[in-house]
Amino acid sequence: MKRALSLVMAFVFALILAGCSAKHDEEIVDIDLPTEASVTTQEPTQEPTQEPTQEPTQEPTQEPTQEPTQEPTQEPTQQPTQQPTTPPVPGDDQAVFDDAVFIGNSIFEGLYRFGIITHGVFLTKVGLNVNSFYTDPPSSGGTKPIYDELAGANYKKVIINLGLNEVGWPSQETFINRYTNIVNDIKTRLPGAKVYVVAMTPVTKKYSNSTGADNGINIKNINRTNGMIESMCASTGAIYVPNPSELFDAEGYLPAEASSDGVHMNLQYDRIWAAHIAGWVRSN
Repeated sequence: MKRALSLVMAFVFALILAGCSAKHDEEIVDIDLPTEASVTTQEPTQEPTQEPTQEPTQEPTQEPTQEPTQEPTQEPTQQPTQQPTTPPVPGDDQAVFDDAVFIGNSIFEGLYRFGIITHGVFLTKVGLNVNSFYTDPPSSGGTKPIYDELAGANYKKVIINLGLNEVGWPSQETFINRYTNIVNDIKTRLPGAKVYVVAMTPVTKKYSNSTGADNGINIKNINRTNGMIESMCASTGAIYVPNPSELFDAEGYLPAEASSDGVHMNLQYDRIWAAHIAGWVRSN
């Protein structure tokens, strides 16, 4: 009886041990699931990290950096360099005018009013001609006629530009005779001075063929009268100052871009003309 009871108890104890072992195996399986879940969390970690980092970094960085840098830097640098054309006549070059007086009409007056030539004295007036030289005071002030302004002066150089207001006169011989008188009178009043007679500047083709055809200020008359002025200089001992080649286009007119009204040159061409006169006076 005792032996049978012992066998029953041993069998029950073996069943209890087997139940405990089965419960322990289930718990181990449950703990392993989160580890697999953490593997699934690694997959989304790799995909979003690689895709968003590479795509947006490469595309936007290359396009905006290269395009705006090249285009704006080149354009503004080159354009301003081409536009500033002839520089003002340098101060050293203008020293040749320190002992000079300029006599002329509006063409010469522009050199003074716009600061192209800042040395010397200007006795100029808009509309001045070979008659009003003896009667009209200069625009710069004073009441005496321009001719009388020369009395007692100590100018070593007299630079004259007349003719544009007379080139349409019916008789150019009359104009040349009176111009000759002016040169001789200046030589008498300022015996130690050199007299420079500057050629009339050309006009544009548009002006020459329109307004100039009516008032006589056209390229044909200007060229003819300049030839007469050059001959007058040879006979009076004055120094003739021709126009520089830059004042002529391929057809012999003043370039269209050189003047807004076809007659008076703009600052760029006035500077070319002034530098040419300075060089001519310096070497003659």
